[in-house]
Amino acid sequence: MHEYSIATGIVNSVLPIAEERDVEVKKVFVVAGVLRAIMPDALRFSFDAIKRRHPLLTNAELCLKTVLLHGECADCGKGFDLERPMGVCPYCGSSNVEWSGGNELFVEKIEIFTDNQEER
Repeated sequence: MHEYSIATGIVNSVLPIAEERDVEVKKVFVVAGVLRAIMPDALRFSFDAIKRRHPLLTNAELCLKTVLLHGECADCGKGFDLERPMGVCPYCGSSNVEWSGGNELFVEKIEIFTDNQEER
């Protein structure tokens, strides 16, 4: 289950920021491409298990945004987005496709509370 190692990386990215500012994290926004083959429920489960060890992350919610794989077919000229890689154009079956996106994996932003509990 590679989701556990991904969740560990997310916590290791966010925790130093929370500790430096001494603030509690409310939400962690993560962007992940479909080519990363992440199972959202497994990632959330792993994140929830790991965050319990860190008081500043205990109540944090993981918000996952999935980026689809985009293709542009050089033969038929159509563009398309896929949830799963196919290797060919779904319209004409050509393998003459320019692929982009779908391999992202990063923490986009975090939402925290200040001492007076206002969001930042």
